[in-house]
Amino acid sequence: MTPGPWRLAPLATLACLAVTVPRTASSQVGATTDIIVGTVTGPDSQPLAGAAVEITSRETQGSRRVTTDARGRFTLLFPDGGGRYELVVRYIAMAPAHLAVARQGDEDRIVANVQMGLAPVPLEAVTVTAQRSGRSDRVGRGATGQGLSGEEVARLPTDASDLNTVATLAPGVIAIGGGDTSSANFSVAGQRPTANNVTLDGMSLGSGEVPQDAVRAIRVVTNSYDVARGQFSGGLVASTTRSGTNTPQGSFTTTLRDRTVAWGDAMSTPFGQGMTQTQLGGGVGGPIVPNRLFVFAALQGRWRTQALPSLTSADDATLDRLGVDPDSATRFRALAGATGTPAVVPGRSDERAGYNTLGLLRLDWQASPVQTVTLRLDGHWISQEPTHVGTLALPATGARRSQRSGGVMASLTSYLGGNFVNEARGYVAADRKDVRALLALPAARVEVASPLAGGGQDVATLTFGGNGAAPQRTNDRTIELADELSWLSRDTKHRVKLGSYLNRTRVDDDQTPNQLGTFTFPSLAALSADNPSTFTRTLGPQDVDGTTWNAALYAGDTWHAAPGLHVMYGVRIETAGFDGAPPANPAVDSLFGLRIDRLPRERHVSPRIGFTWGLGGGEGEVRHATYLRGGLGDFRSPAPGGLYSAVLRAPGTITAETQLACVGAGVPTPDWSAYEASPAAIPSRCADSTGGATIMPRPDVTTFDPRFTAPHAWRASLGVMRRVGDFSLTVDASYARGQSQYGFRDLNLVGTPRFALPDEAGRPVYVPADSIVPSTGAVSATASRAHPEFGRVLLIRSDLESKTKQLTVALAGGTKRGATVRVSYTLTRSVDQSSFACCSASQGFAAPTTAGDPNVPEWATSDLERRHVLLVTVNYPLSDALDIGMIGRLVSGAPFTPLVGSDLNGDGARNDRAFLFDPVTASDTTVANGMRALLTTASSGVRRCLERQLGGVAGRNSCTGQWQPALDLQVNWHPAWFGGDRRLTVSLLTVNLLGGLDEWWHGAAHRLGWGYATAPDPVLLYVRGFDPATHRFRYAVNGRFGSRESADGGIIVPFQIALQGRLTLGPGAR
Repeated sequence: MTPGPWRLAPLATLACLAVTVPRTASSQVGATTDIIVGTVTGPDSQPLAGAAVEITSRETQGSRRVTTDARGRFTLLFPDGGGRYELVVRYIAMAPAHLAVARQGDEDRIVANVQMGLAPVPLEAVTVTAQRSGRSDRVGRGATGQGLSGEEVARLPTDASDLNTVATLAPGVIAIGGGDTSSANFSVAGQRPTANNVTLDGMSLGSGEVPQDAVRAIRVVTNSYDVARGQFSGGLVASTTRSGTNTPQGSFTTTLRDRTVAWGDAMSTPFGQGMTQTQLGGGVGGPIVPNRLFVFAALQGRWRTQALPSLTSADDATLDRLGVDPDSATRFRALAGATGTPAVVPGRSDERAGYNTLGLLRLDWQASPVQTVTLRLDGHWISQEPTHVGTLALPATGARRSQRSGGVMASLTSYLGGNFVNEARGYVAADRKDVRALLALPAARVEVASPLAGGGQDVATLTFGGNGAAPQRTNDRTIELADELSWLSRDTKHRVKLGSYLNRTRVDDDQTPNQLGTFTFPSLAALSADNPSTFTRTLGPQDVDGTTWNAALYAGDTWHAAPGLHVMYGVRIETAGFDGAPPANPAVDSLFGLRIDRLPRERHVSPRIGFTWGLGGGEGEVRHATYLRGGLGDFRSPAPGGLYSAVLRAPGTITAETQLACVGAGVPTPDWSAYEASPAAIPSRCADSTGGATIMPRPDVTTFDPRFTAPHAWRASLGVMRRVGDFSLTVDASYARGQSQYGFRDLNLVGTPRFALPDEAGRPVYVPADSIVPSTGAVSATASRAHPEFGRVLLIRSDLESKTKQLTVALAGGTKRGATVRVSYTLTRSVDQSSFACCSASQGFAAPTTAGDPNVPEWATSDLERRHVLLVTVNYPLSDALDIGMIGRLVSGAPFTPLVGSDLNGDGARNDRAFLFDPVTASDTTVANGMRALLTTASSGVRRCLERQLGGVAGRNSCTGQWQPALDLQVNWHPAWFGGDRRLTVSLLTVNLLGGLDEWWHGAAHRLGWGYATAPDPVLLYVRGFDPATHRFRYAVNGRFGSRESADGGIIVPFQIALQGRLTLGPGAR
């Protein structure tokens, strides 16, 4: 039997049992615990045994005591101490010694050597530098990233509770916007978002959200060579929560947004996404037993309502912007109503509403002078209705979404004596999501062509009926265990650590799309005649039940090799696999040589080394004006659990998930009243016909390549930092080579094309010409199957790669007036063979786009490349009572690919790149006129992209969108209403300020697209028919190709004002 995770897991399990309480997640053991070491000597420089050392955290006011050993040495652990401490050393017949110490950057220990005297010793500051108000998670030598405290984030115009959004404040991090059905995300070093890891108190945090008032510090890591850090090959967001202290303290925050406090033409329509939102939250903590037991609790609720943009709420101006003739929209609504399907659900509001609640409770117990226990509970509740409503859809096509998640974490930090420290953590979590359609009906898509003023035409897809994304359900349960044992050498030059990690996730879900089917109508006339061109449906949805696991062992050392030179090196050994394989399928084995009942397992070795070298002599970072830093290492991220779910859903049996695809005469005539009466009446087979249809559904197969391994990336960086007064100037160059990147091959696609398109540079087509419906150009993938008894046979491969080169120049520091300034510029060049990150196997197969054989990967510019990024964050105090926070960005355009709006080559995917017809030589007059009109009206960037590719098939990501500037401000007022320490902060925040300036300056009709990023329309051609005699498709040219007017469904974020109040309790106001 193939070895499971328990070959490595025993060490993790035994270590956890040895200290009673396990420690977990992403191998961040020791990330928030300070180790304070030192030697106490007398006036004659001889060590003093039995000296009493008392250390007090300046942040938490908690104190700990220890006595020196026979050599005068002491070691003390301070979990979550904050990095700044005051020491008092007492010895008989000598005056007490007082000193202040602070952690320097990413030091793995704090050294405090004390020489006592006979006379009183005054307070002396040693190794003290400018400190942030909170300390972020340490990342190790050679690392790059950005650290922010909770207080710093609260003064900037960003969502402080969303760690994925906060991550975009770090240089080199690319924001990936969320939407109605997805959360915001980010990319680092050209790696996919699934290569990131977000942790809270050292453990994985799937949702990436935490109550704002519970955030202590956030560290965004773009490079780290610490072998204790795993589960990522992209970026790491390491955050910590606040704990209770000896002094009761906390904060309360409320943020208010109202759609009436928004300006601009966008507010005249529901497509202007001004919202009304109330967010209330707070966190308080303090001692239960001083110096022994502490508690901290936080709760945050967010309630949001906004007008629902849909086809029923769009006015004529909005429809024109979306490329839909208002008369055509009116006729569509009438024809959809004539089918008997409701446009709206009776009793439902015409607004989108939702709530988001976050809760956290933390207990810290100093069980003994050498042991500390932490217990943390967290919960997350989300509800939204309706969701999944397209802006060119009727409201009844929506769905309801709910989510409940939470977990319990326990940790134990122990000083074992002999300079040995052990930290263990464990985390048990559950996550349940449900999406249910408002109507249990098939979805219906209608393509509508509308003339443009410039002579071209636009094609839009209007939707009624049900929702193709629902129902869906997930119910995952996770347990993470980890342990780290470290040893500090007597001369403090080495800190050696050994660690283990285990993660097991139980998957129980049903995420099968299109369970109720989708009809496609090529025109309003076809809808009027009740004559759809295609009908597709996924039958036999499966409840997936299985387990994924990841385990690791690591060993590393931090070595103070010489004055100013610190080296971190080590190796990490990781293994992973899946439990619960589908049953054997002899037919798949004999036809394709695949054993679907055998799932891959792997072992991977990741060596790493990093360094920091302070130039100019002296020990201690404050004495060096210039530093070199860099490193080389291999980083592995777990394979997404969705790949495993796809394998379990499609084992290739007729009783499992199958695909029904009907075209032409094989499409059933819709009977909407029967479907509404009973979902069982929805067709499960095609209508009888002589061709062009799959009468009965064919089972799909999805399985792993036997050589499949999880994605990883070899990464190297080299940088220099120079202190210039109160500022630091850094230049960092990095290279990332992504390997074992996942993708898909269709093994059931015929190996030889059936014919080629002579007008499109010989583009191959994998179905016979007589199987394509002449009147609509609809293509059935059935005829492209090498073995017609099966549908798609998708092999999950891991042989794809990516390459990213990056250069970042940053200036950061503070002025004497107290201003904090960070400015960075990042130049990136990233190429890959696929940028797919989410969601289904069919989407993964379609993601790279194709101009030939879809199974052959091609190198091209990555979807995740943003060539130029300028980021500025500023907090500037105007007076003691007033300061301003600002976030400004200037980002070059996102790459995109000219596409055809439907399947062209017969592989079953809508991923065919468009042929760019030259209007001078095109044989089709309609296409020639459409291209001529487009080249006249398109923006200069789109026009250049098209012109340089005329007469050929477009390259993947060969076009680039417009540059995207963004700017938001937060004005913070600190009135002295509660005393001179100004505990209350009242803030005025702007939302899309630059978008408001764009409309004010250029007018609503001539906006340049400043502010929130939008994606250009990538569809260039729509199929309108096929000539089997000449092997030519007939097309309509999309006159709005590359336009941002209809991007993001035509939604415009208006300029809006928000108000925020924050009250701080306890010491250290503001």
